[in-house]
Amino acid sequence: MGKNTFNVREAVERIDTINARLVEMAENLQKDNEREQYSDAEKAERMTLLKEREVISMQLGAFQNPTVFTPEQKQTINENFREIMKNAKEQNAKREISLGALTEGAKNNITASGAIQLRIQDLLPELDEGLVWDKVGMKVQYGVEGALLWPYSTDGAVYEEVGETQALTDQKIEFDKIQPEAKSGGVYITISNEAIDDASFDILAYVQKAMSKAVARYLCWKTFSTGTGFTGIKGPFANKASISTLTATYKNILDAKADMINSGVDMTGFCYVLDAKAEALLKATPKADGQGGFIIQNGTLDGDPYVVSHYIRSTRVAAGESDTRDRQGKTNKKDTLATDMYLGMGVWSNCAPNQHGKVRFVIDPITMSEKNVTKVTLNTRWSLTTLRNEAFAVYKLTEPTAAAASAD
Repeated sequence: MGKNTFNVREAVERIDTINARLVEMAENLQKDNEREQYSDAEKAERMTLLKEREVISMQLGAFQNPTVFTPEQKQTINENFREIMKNAKEQNAKREISLGALTEGAKNNITASGAIQLRIQDLLPELDEGLVWDKVGMKVQYGVEGALLWPYSTDGAVYEEVGETQALTDQKIEFDKIQPEAKSGGVYITISNEAIDDASFDILAYVQKAMSKAVARYLCWKTFSTGTGFTGIKGPFANKASISTLTATYKNILDAKADMINSGVDMTGFCYVLDAKAEALLKATPKADGQGGFIIQNGTLDGDPYVVSHYIRSTRVAAGESDTRDRQGKTNKKDTLATDMYLGMGVWSNCAPNQHGKVRFVIDPITMSEKNVTKVTLNTRWSLTTLRNEAFAVYKLTEPTAAAASAD
């Protein structure tokens, strides 16, 4: 027997139909001067429609939001995951678990065992420092399969004013096709076999937290880095031949934003990105001599949102250069940071992050068995695509002199 599937498109269309019928009923009642309330049949129909709309709305919410498990469900999931790890260890064999692509009715459950009900979103990623996805319209797509294409018009159609019998000019719009560059990557962690056997240890939570943090750090670095020489995926601030210097005055920052507006970019979803020193400078810099207020105050930069991320100062181009620890957990490393302060600005709906295909877990009790640990590896592919270069700009900030600040 086939499973019932939940079709998001049909659900949204049904809600639209219900809303249209409710409006129609209200308008009919308003037009009928001879009655002030619905008939019994209309009341029954209205109540049925309202209940149906509520149920569909709840289903949509459950489908779109990350899974929320009860403590009992979490315990069961953890026990199942531990059992898989124990079996792999006892059989001295690797075990792969796949998370499927996001499709209607399928919530990215781990399918290889049928035991652990997790979605990709339960692992990837927790929001890390400066990740703007929760502040503006930058949304990740999970489980992307096939080729993604964004048609981009290189020249727009022009409205013509002509005489009554004059023919319009035949206009052809050429399109460039922007394709994502997906790159494979992964992370592995080691878990002691004693911990696997310890019934009080929440092993699944440990794996989730460690891996989601690693992925989030990677995505933050890729999104905001100003490094040059990237050969893999990169954000809109990277690989620029030169970055202009901007004296940190109120007028200069407004002029820089105006340049973006004048390029014709739809500014919906605009957000600044800056490092902590740049934030401190702008919090202490008055807007202008004799004018009250500072460039940053009340949590905004002149009323616009901003996020602080040290990754905008990152100059490294290889992931291994700034791991929080090495493979054995011995050496703490620090990111390679520029000494300059940076101010980035962007309309982040023009930056598309995508996770491609399946996410694979490999439980491996063999490779590091001499250390009495089991290795858990996560592998998948990511892309980060800038859809419109004009929607992003980054500047090196320099501290203004007293004369420059008062000139504004």
